[in-house]
Amino acid sequence: GVDQSDMRSSGINAEYGGPLVDHLKGQESDGTFHVSDWFPTLRSIIQAKTNKTVQIVNEIDGVDQSDMILNNGASVRKEILHQLHLGDQAYRMGDYKIIVGNPGESDGYRRHKNRPEIEIRYDEPYDILSQIKCAIGFCGSFNDYIIDPTDGAKVRLYNVITDPSETYNLAAKKPELVREMRAKLAKFQEIVMPAQVKGKANIGHYKHSGGIWLPWRNDMEGVQISQTILTKNEL
Repeated sequence: GVDQSDMRSSGINAEYGGPLVDHLKGQESDGTFHVSDWFPTLRSIIQAKTNKTVQIVNEIDGVDQSDMILNNGASVRKEILHQLHLGDQAYRMGDYKIIVGNPGESDGYRRHKNRPEIEIRYDEPYDILSQIKCAIGFCGSFNDYIIDPTDGAKVRLYNVITDPSETYNLAAKKPELVREMRAKLAKFQEIVMPAQVKGKANIGHYKHSGGIWLPWRNDMEGVQISQTILTKNEL
């Protein structure tokens, strides 16, 4: 995808290793994995190895991806909510990702080893003026979007499998999918926790932590946590 500074980026590549996955050395997976999946995944692996478990008392967002981690199996995750706060939204469902609002500032496209020459494409023009612009070499722009007539929102829809750099807006071609994904976003909006800090928090800026983005709010101060440390043999 593109740089992580905007919502066009669909995630990051990750590597992992260890005795449990030595047999997978050198293999790759293009499955989807969210940070919230680590807890149920590690819980499942520990339970299988030790017959000990942690009781889940509340509904959680993560899903058990132990087969993906241990056997390079298929991802069981079907969706990822990238962004919901501050008026702009990004959500992936299956192969498609929708961005509603401002996607952010791009730092440019990165090449993919399986697609060494990424061709930036744009929606086919549907009005006379756009067709004339395309005829003289001014077809679209990086920030091409369509306007949702129901609320005036700027909408972009990408197939992140065939178009990993998110250059080709499919929103005009797939209005039903746009409606379905925006309906899902509306459902998320009903249950999401409100932002604790609206806007920018200067204390969280990396200039206060040696040029590194770090958590700046300590919600665990004074909280006692009961924990059991498993030995290496138990694991």
